Amino acid sequence: MKRVIFHIPVFLFLALSTIGHSQYTINSEYGNLVDCDTLTSGIYIVWWDNNWDYSADAQALLDHMEAYRDVCLNDLELQDPPNPVDGYYYNVYLHRPDDLFPAWWSNGQGTDSNGYPYLTLPIGAHNDWVNVAHETFHVFQYSANSPGFAYAGDSQWYIEASANWFAARQNADVDEAFVEAESLVRLPHVALWLSYDNFPATYPQNWQRYVHQYALALLLYYLSEETTVPDEIITEGLYAGTSDLPQEYFFNQMGGAVFRGHFIDWAAHMTNHFDFLPANQIARFEQEWDTYADPADSYEYVAEFTDEGTNGWFSPDPWVTTAGWAYNTYKINNASADTYTFHMEGNEFGTNGSPSYFQGKVLVQNTTTGTSFYDLNMSNAQDGSFSIAVTPEDTTLYFIVASMPEVFTDVEQLYPYQIHISKGVLGIQDINKQPKYVLVENPASGSIQFQLNAAFAYSDITIEVYSVAGQKMFTHSATNPTESISIENGLDRGVYFLRIQDTEGIYTFKLLIE
Repeated sequence: MKRVIFHIPVFLFLALSTIGHSQYTINSEYGNLVDCDTLTSGIYIVWWDNNWDYSADAQALLDHMEAYRDVCLNDLELQDPPNPVDGYYYNVYLHRPDDLFPAWWSNGQGTDSNGYPYLTLPIGAHNDWVNVAHETFHVFQYSANSPGFAYAGDSQWYIEASANWFAARQNADVDEAFVEAESLVRLPHVALWLSYDNFPATYPQNWQRYVHQYALALLLYYLSEETTVPDEIITEGLYAGTSDLPQEYFFNQMGGAVFRGHFIDWAAHMTNHFDFLPANQIARFEQEWDTYADPADSYEYVAEFTDEGTNGWFSPDPWVTTAGWAYNTYKINNASADTYTFHMEGNEFGTNGSPSYFQGKVLVQNTTTGTSFYDLNMSNAQDGSFSIAVTPEDTTLYFIVASMPEVFTDVEQLYPYQIHISKGVLGIQDINKQPKYVLVENPASGSIQFQLNAAFAYSDITIEVYSVAGQKMFTHSATNPTESISIENGLDRGVYFLRIQDTEGIYTFKLLIE
């Protein structure tokens, strides 16, 4: 695997010497001017064993690293590492197995015995510009002053994800920009902040789980490229002196409603075959999945249905239930003209007692018009519903349930819920044995009338009427009705959806007006 930070043991120290009239001096533990050649530019000095000539490679590397530094300092509000601040070059070592440098070196940034960071790049990785951009970004993360953004625990993911994000933006068209991304839709139920340092002992130890923190570059990319979130919010937390974890920082800086909305939209657009990425990158990360992933550990869809719903309430198994800031997807293959109604009911608390927060979204893929996206109508932080009429051209529907609590730690806490998907005549009567509300006439030509069931008690009731496009037409309220509810509508001819909310739940109906 590339893009891993290594902390290299330190053994030797080379006394200071100067180069020409530079403002920086050499402070290198591993290089010497007898056995090595060097090249400098800006804050960097590149070293290599002088048994080989890498001068042209070093110049190309310096050109890229200088350009990346300009972006990091001037656009993203990062800071230089301590080396140039103290008057020293930042050391970059090109190495190969048979040279004079330590044999255990790999690809990444470490800290030497003098307390200064340095970068080691093996030959082959030194001119992989995606890799170079990733590792250069780590250089400018080094002096971060935010305890909440440490390379550990529930914040470790961000250090690698943001470096991958930077690398992808600097190499926007290359095939390898997001090679780990397929894992995001294959394991959508794992916590956003899953990483090496908080990896549960119960998890399978495979490629797709270990690269999760790298794959999350795609969340940052979606935020920076597909929303109005300023680029600085992605990076400024590193130097904000904050104890907030990165995910918590985003929540607080953007606002909970905004961050939640972006998160579930990101999930939806990934479900829609990564519709914000070019085809070459999608093909490349699908190839990466086929090459390295364990196919037995893939949960892209919790369940898949063909021309039907769930036939009752359905709850996912524990091993695929959503953790914090995670989601599940359900797929429906459709070939008919009908109506689907989606209900969800979330548990009020997670398995470790934290308050839950859910949102739902429905995608409809149409062979002519493309994909449409619809939010569930949420009555509270756990429960929601949505109904939609479809045609045979609406070939595929997806139901996304996203768990987004105001909780930013704990990879093992789950947030259980249940869903109900019904096809055909809408209504809670498809769910309960006895209907609580019955439409007296459907199609209706005059008033809209509901017959009430004497087996139930009724108090405050709100009835909302929506067009098929999701526009609210009007709201009607009733208090303590007894036998029936009658509503004068004034609606034009067509198809509408009625949403009834009372103290016990939400009930959805399809209504035809003649």
